[in-house]
Amino acid sequence: MERTVWLRAILKAFEELGGAGALEDLYSMIEYNGSLLLNEYTDWKAQIRKTIYLHSSDCEIFKGIPNDKNDIFYAIEGKGTGIWGVRNQQGKDNNGSSLKYPFIESQVYKRSYIHDLYGGNRQRGISPSKDQPMIFIFSGEEGKIHGYKDGWQDENIFFYTGEGKFDNQEFKEGNKALRDHVENGKDVYLLESLGGKGLYRFVSQLTCIGYHFEQGKDTLNNSRTIIIFEFEKTNRISQESENIEQEIELTNLEELRKLAMHAANDSSTTTTLQERKTIIRKRAAAIKKYALIRAEGICEACEQIAPFYTIKDEPFLEVHHLTRLSDGGLDHPEHVAAICPNCHKRVHHSKDGKEYNDHLIKKIKAKELTHN
Repeated sequence: MERTVWLRAILKAFEELGGAGALEDLYSMIEYNGSLLLNEYTDWKAQIRKTIYLHSSDCEIFKGIPNDKNDIFYAIEGKGTGIWGVRNQQGKDNNGSSLKYPFIESQVYKRSYIHDLYGGNRQRGISPSKDQPMIFIFSGEEGKIHGYKDGWQDENIFFYTGEGKFDNQEFKEGNKALRDHVENGKDVYLLESLGGKGLYRFVSQLTCIGYHFEQGKDTLNNSRTIIIFEFEKTNRISQESENIEQEIELTNLEELRKLAMHAANDSSTTTTLQERKTIIRKRAAAIKKYALIRAEGICEACEQIAPFYTIKDEPFLEVHHLTRLSDGGLDHPEHVAAICPNCHKRVHHSKDGKEYNDHLIKKIKAKELTHN
């Protein structure tokens, strides 16, 4: 019975670490979860290691048969490295393809695990990945000592203070990356600190819908100008842009492109937050319609006729975002393609998905040259 309790605690901790992690991260997560009375053991960390070893065919004390129901854990980088994972939870989906990202809303993650997987600066609040189209923003109470003013304005709008502990904040490095993330094809992910041990809760994927400036204090309590980024949950934008898609009656590519390219990230000196929310939705809807009109009922990947027509007598194609990990929400007209469901699944799930997507990027780039 006691072994089962430890096993459950370890599996829960691994789940919250994304299915794998170092022993030190595992210890921190189990301690944070508080499901075990650790102070009752002289060496509770040894209990964790023993439980893992008993359930891994990579270890001598394993009593079962490799790959049976008791063979739960595996040494990712070989025994002795302290890096363990749960079998069949190696960042893969049911088809064996890499997941878009391993985050689940409200789930807790060790920050070191995120950087081990995707790179990015381990200390800054704004952390773009060098290898993936992702920008992580980390928020917490500790930022207040530097004059940061992060917080939810309602259930969907989040204000995030730009980086820079001293002097006026400027649009460079992380601040520039956030301002331009849509045009650069980057997704933004918000993680909120739990107050210690490097643990963060994943909140949501966000889209920057604008920014404004405020007067604030720096780390030395000197007055300065700070940037306040205005974010909205991406899924909210996607849902509401679908509602107004049919309201856009434009069918001319040039006019649709102008609407899709609307400067939605302007400062609040020219538009209000509510106006920018409306602009963003129209822009997201226009980008989707732009791709569908440009395709003319032909898949822009395999160049086959759309597989069927909708009840509105329109060819059915799906809009795929070429440079981002997620589909939906705001993007740039040159970074979307209208493709058939089969090609869409191939891009996201097949063995040659990345190569197929790279080929599609080149096709759309060449196609866009003929429309400009």
